Amino acid sequence: MPPYFCEYPMNFFRSYLLLPIVFLLLFNGIAAQSRRSLEEQRKKTLQEIAEINGFLKEVQQTRKTSLEKLTLLGNQITQYKLLISNMNKEIQHVDHQISETTLRIRKMSDEADKLKAEYAQMVFHAYKNRGKYNKLVYILSSKDFNEAYRRMKYFQQYGQFRKKQVDEIIETQKQLNEEIRQLAVQKAEKEKLRAEQQRESKQLETVQGEQDKEIKQLKSQEQKLRKQVADKQKEAQKLQQSINRLIAEEVKKSKGDSKNLYDKLTPEERSVSNNFKDNKGLLPWPTERGIITGFFGVNPHPLYRDIKLDNNGIDITTVGNANVRAIFGGMVTRVVRIQGENIAIFVRHGNYISVYMNLVDIVVRQGDQVKTKDLIGKVYTEKGAKTAVLHFELWEETNKLNPEQWIVRQ
Repeated sequence: MPPYFCEYPMNFFRSYLLLPIVFLLLFNGIAAQSRRSLEEQRKKTLQEIAEINGFLKEVQQTRKTSLEKLTLLGNQITQYKLLISNMNKEIQHVDHQISETTLRIRKMSDEADKLKAEYAQMVFHAYKNRGKYNKLVYILSSKDFNEAYRRMKYFQQYGQFRKKQVDEIIETQKQLNEEIRQLAVQKAEKEKLRAEQQRESKQLETVQGEQDKEIKQLKSQEQKLRKQVADKQKEAQKLQQSINRLIAEEVKKSKGDSKNLYDKLTPEERSVSNNFKDNKGLLPWPTERGIITGFFGVNPHPLYRDIKLDNNGIDITTVGNANVRAIFGGMVTRVVRIQGENIAIFVRHGNYISVYMNLVDIVVRQGDQVKTKDLIGKVYTEKGAKTAVLHFELWEETNKLNPEQWIVRQ
């Protein structure tokens, strides 16, 4: 066999050349998925900021200074910070993509140059030794027809393979260059996003200034407000004690002598309970519109950081006279008027209980079966107010749960 013909198997070359392309495609797929996730998160944050803006305008129309407004401003600041952080991640993500792809192009380009040089050397060597190693002579010197045919096919296949190698590298370079061009366009878009980020940063400064102004105005009435806060805390404690007692009674009534309520459930009720649990994080909100302004657990007061507020559920600020709906199918087990909180409705979903408080215009009765999103009443709204607050709790028997972890993110 002529010395200028390489004897490496064709499959080795093909596999070696395809590896960088496979890794590149895999990387681009993961990167695209991550970028889409960041963009979706940015859209949701912008929607939430717009929702808060709407509620702020409605609050400002009825009250010049209020704790409700201060809470909304705090929520808005949090969302702006999240938005700006998300934009930073998007820009960094694209920068990383461009760096990675550029590096891969450089490696592929070097490999293409190497293959071209080898191919040129092979052609040159073949030309230089054309007299000594004439292809036709080499084929005709075969022992029999089969050997001659194999030698002829070898020349054809090897020549075609080497040429195909170069063609594949050139085509890969074209594809990667096109991808770099597209990424450059995306980088320009992200630069546009950076400009938008700067605008959002200025807006954040404006909101923070408004928050400082609101705090200053509220603190001018500090003595009066602190007394109001202390009175409301006492009312809230009494209210929560009532709810805790009602929950305990509800569970005791349902489970009888069993150690837990789940053991006492019928197969049908267990199915409801299991389905409820499977829908954690996917349950609808109890109101169509709204933002969370009172969070689960112990949180600092929005004005006086030394005062801690303990919340067994969440408070949802929504539009005035908003409809309240069941978050899941179940049975209405209690419709009770609670002093200082209007009407509360308890809906049992297997061994889970959802509680809706500060309701009026109730449309369900004890014993009614409700389905997901069925109307159960309206949120009480003060005269002249354009916003209202629904208090919502979620329990697994006598264990309080964080409702924010169970309802879908708006």
